[in-house]
Amino acid sequence: MTINLGGVDVPREHAIAFIHIGHSNMAGRATRPQSSRPFHFTETHPHAFMYHPGSAPELAIEPKTAGDTDAGGPGTALVKEAAMLAPDYYFISLGFGWPSAYCSQFVPGGLYYDKLIAAPKAIKGRVTFGGIFIYLGITERHGTAADRSGFAECINTLVTAIRNDVGEPTLPALMNDYEVEASGEFVVGGAVANAIRPEIERCPSVVSNFALVSAEGVGMQDDHHFNLDGHRTWVQRALATMKDKGWRPWAP
Repeated sequence: MTINLGGVDVPREHAIAFIHIGHSNMAGRATRPQSSRPFHFTETHPHAFMYHPGSAPELAIEPKTAGDTDAGGPGTALVKEAAMLAPDYYFISLGFGWPSAYCSQFVPGGLYYDKLIAAPKAIKGRVTFGGIFIYLGITERHGTAADRSGFAECINTLVTAIRNDVGEPTLPALMNDYEVEASGEFVVGGAVANAIRPEIERCPSVVSNFALVSAEGVGMQDDHHFNLDGHRTWVQRALATMKDKGWRPWAP
């Protein structure tokens, strides 16, 4: 099986698809620093693609990977950084983000599961799925107390559903740790952080093949969204975590 990427018929084994989903930080809110905009918004990589159902794969570029119309998320950085690590492979962003959404809205039967799984299901069989990347947690404040106290179990339900739908029961999953550089009402030690941070930290003990990726020291766009450099830093850390755990067989 092959997939055509930019006019090249790429074998399934060399076409690595990343599923990345989450709240507004995933959809994209980053616009600065100005010096970093070319990497995300104008400079493409010949082995870094994005795919949306109903259209052919295209070279990955912000703001088009996960839903926003004028700002960037981590999707382009994710596939470009991976492609630079493994030049013999191609990488495909399968992204979906929705502002203010929280975990229970993403699981099957929720508002957004059918939308987030549409691209992975449409491309299944033509690619090798490489991992699930998640930005969730801070938006649980929009849900109920049960959404917060059951966050780890909800993430397990979500990850398990995705794994089942793409036929990869052990597909690695990585999620942001709490956005510790957040400020204002989201500051570490505040009510929002105190309610959800312990639940985020439970996730690796509840979800198999799962890791948290630190947000410490990432660049911030505002009081709780990453800026362009922050997204790039986070995906570099995520890919390094995959290497440490033996989860990225496509790269040394």
